[in-house]
Amino acid sequence: MLMEMMNKNRDTLVVLLLVCVCWVGFIDSYAEQYINDSIATSMVSFGVARLFNGTVSVLSTITLQVPLIGSIQIGELLDPLNDLVEDFSTIMKFSISSLLIQKLMVEILQTLHFKIFLTLSGVAFIISKFYYQSAHSQAYKLFVFALACKFSIALVAVASSWVDDAFLKDTIETQNHTLLSFPVTPEALNRQLDLTAEIKQQTEDRLEEEKRKSEKLSNDIFILEGNQAENDEYLLKIEQDIDALSKNKSLIENLINKSTEVKILEQRRRATLRKNLQIEGEIEDLHEALADTDDSILSLESRLADDDISTFQSLRDGFSNMAMAAQKKITNFVDTLNVAMENFINLMALFVFKTMVIPLLFLFGMYKVFQKIWNMDLREKLAMNKE
Repeated sequence: MLMEMMNKNRDTLVVLLLVCVCWVGFIDSYAEQYINDSIATSMVSFGVARLFNGTVSVLSTITLQVPLIGSIQIGELLDPLNDLVEDFSTIMKFSISSLLIQKLMVEILQTLHFKIFLTLSGVAFIISKFYYQSAHSQAYKLFVFALACKFSIALVAVASSWVDDAFLKDTIETQNHTLLSFPVTPEALNRQLDLTAEIKQQTEDRLEEEKRKSEKLSNDIFILEGNQAENDEYLLKIEQDIDALSKNKSLIENLINKSTEVKILEQRRRATLRKNLQIEGEIEDLHEALADTDDSILSLESRLADDDISTFQSLRDGFSNMAMAAQKKITNFVDTLNVAMENFINLMALFVFKTMVIPLLFLFGMYKVFQKIWNMDLREKLAMNKE
């Protein structure tokens, strides 16, 4: 008897079961948990992309001086990777937005208002079965439509989770782990491109060079000052000789009728004065150069005394005439970063498929279900309304 009654009212029991499932909400909880996990995974990938972008920005400020070639901007070597990272970041923004929209829809469909709406549609279906059979078909369509709305996004998440667990999850984690192993954090970047030894050696070489330059400038000044002193003594002797020749002559004779010996001495005096002026100018220029050299020596000594020599700061300051070993270290690091392009391309394809293709395919399926339930083609309906 009980079995006969259950078979007769099987559809009513199914409606009651579905309404209970709606109120319990374990499918929604599972879907929301999956979406949260997917958002967390997406944020990891997006964060890695931002780290790569920051690293490329830092390296773009460095210029290498390569023999026989000239200056090479590191940013030019990283342009393909930088463009790919920008595209990947854009796709990740769309992927995260898609997941957030799905999460919002799941939360909306868990609200008390929608649960009451689905419950009332189920009650209308049961009542129409016994009392208003003419409206039974419409009540059935309304209840099925409410169920489709209630579980559509949740089922999208469930279907995505199955595909994810079976095919995508391990691959995405592997790609993320590979990208995280790249030295793109500031600390890892400093360790990877630590040119302290090269910079220190170059600083010492430049310091020795500046000291030799300072010594040469001091020696040149000493020689010129010696020449100037000799000229001064020579001028004094010329003055004494002129005074001796002019001593017994009148003022008019000294001014108008100068002797040949006096004229020659005056010519020598003028030449010596011009030479002294030239020497004074050279000494002044040498003193300025010596002051600049001494400042450079103090700066280099201060740099050597600093235990924390910054590689990037030294390169930005123009301290970039590095040894070939340092150039090779930087270019090798750039090549290492460019290897990550394949990982970014793989992640782009995986996230597009996971967060966009699967939901769109399922929603297309829901649209086909809507057509079957209501026996209506939206395109034909829109065309009729337009006419």
